[in-house]
Amino acid sequence: MAHEHSAHSVHHLVTGFGADRAAHYDTQASVNLAGAQAMYELGVSALTAQLDGQDSASLLFVGLGTGAELSPYTRFGVPGWRFTGVDPSDAMLAVARQRLEAEGLLSRTHLHVGELRTLPPGPPFDGAQMMGVLHHVEGEEARLELLREVTRRLKPGAPLVVGCRVGHDPVLMNVELRRMRAYGIPPEALERRRQLFATIRPIESEAALFAMFARTGLVAPRPIFVSLQFKVFLARFEPGAAG
Repeated sequence: MAHEHSAHSVHHLVTGFGADRAAHYDTQASVNLAGAQAMYELGVSALTAQLDGQDSASLLFVGLGTGAELSPYTRFGVPGWRFTGVDPSDAMLAVARQRLEAEGLLSRTHLHVGELRTLPPGPPFDGAQMMGVLHHVEGEEARLELLREVTRRLKPGAPLVVGCRVGHDPVLMNVELRRMRAYGIPPEALERRRQLFATIRPIESEAALFAMFARTGLVAPRPIFVSLQFKVFLARFEPGAAG
């Protein structure tokens, strides 16, 4: 999803992702995050590259939202792959359901309304993706809890793509806001956004993010996409490596 998911706390739902916003979310996301479509394609590229040659695979998507991050799979020649998308917002998944049906992906996608911890147990997944969720979870322990909830559902050696805001650089924030202004976002909305991000405590650095990865058995993180302060990494789950 693209990628201001304040609805996706591991502990509670936050309002703001209902039907009124779901209908316009993808348009907003393309403005809020420069290069969103390229990010989706690179996420698919990373997972398909890691699992290349597998005729069948099951992938987990945490915070699937409107389903846009699944769309590139139609071009990657993996008709035997299956997807599970989890999101707390029924309205967002309603949009995803329509999109995936139109793109021929719905028949091989299971959509689950709720937080990840409410997804019933099942066979471990071959890989997973979590875009725009982690930085909205408050506190390091809760973030670690979410990462562990993801990894406990993965096969050993499974790839995981994680995208989140990293750092709180006021210069880069001004770049982001100036771009949004050019796209017609009114000054009062920009000021609300500035105030919002003044209250959010993002992951402070790549080193801090990688330390959380290490504690949850995620190894060898590699950057695959950067858009200002939004960064996406490909890592691998190795249970014995958890510190």
